[in-house]
Amino acid sequence: MPKTNGAGQATTITPEQMNTLLMAAPTPEWRFAWQVMRFTGSRVTETLRLSWGAIHSDRIVFIKSTTKTRTTREPRIGDRLAAEVERYRGHWIKRHGREPRPRDLVFPGRFGLGEPLTRQACDLALRQACQTAGLPSGMSLHSFRRSLATTMVQSGASLMTVSRFTGHASLGQLRRYVDVSPNDEMSALEAIGG
Repeated sequence: MPKTNGAGQATTITPEQMNTLLMAAPTPEWRFAWQVMRFTGSRVTETLRLSWGAIHSDRIVFIKSTTKTRTTREPRIGDRLAAEVERYRGHWIKRHGREPRPRDLVFPGRFGLGEPLTRQACDLALRQACQTAGLPSGMSLHSFRRSLATTMVQSGASLMTVSRFTGHASLGQLRRYVDVSPNDEMSALEAIGG
């Protein structure tokens, strides 16, 4: 059931729809935040609290003090996200007039480098981008996590592998994140002669 008026689960979207959303991102900050969430399965608050010292050449480290589960998680960075890191780093340098230091926030808020952008601002930007891009209703900031889990499982990744990205301690909880498409349901019915 898609999310309606704050109830239900966030809608999952395809990689193509995700690309459409990213093209509609209102600023480089939101585009990069959404890319981090898309490719790491991170929650919005974990993402917005990232410091530059947490971004390595092959991994992003979400430290335990910023994660919901209070455990450190280190998802790998693929080539596409690595390219986004470099693009955004150039934007960050241009905007702030210097190289980022390890403790600098990747997504500083409007009151300076020590305060992150807010979840509310990210949600508003996402709603506006979804409307601009004509994406389905029910999309929320949690759609990035659900879409990552669903896409990985549909491409053959094990739940254990997906949990390395999302940080789920329980595979039972992770199973609830994986969406079943109508095509999957129809294929299952056809398999039993239905």
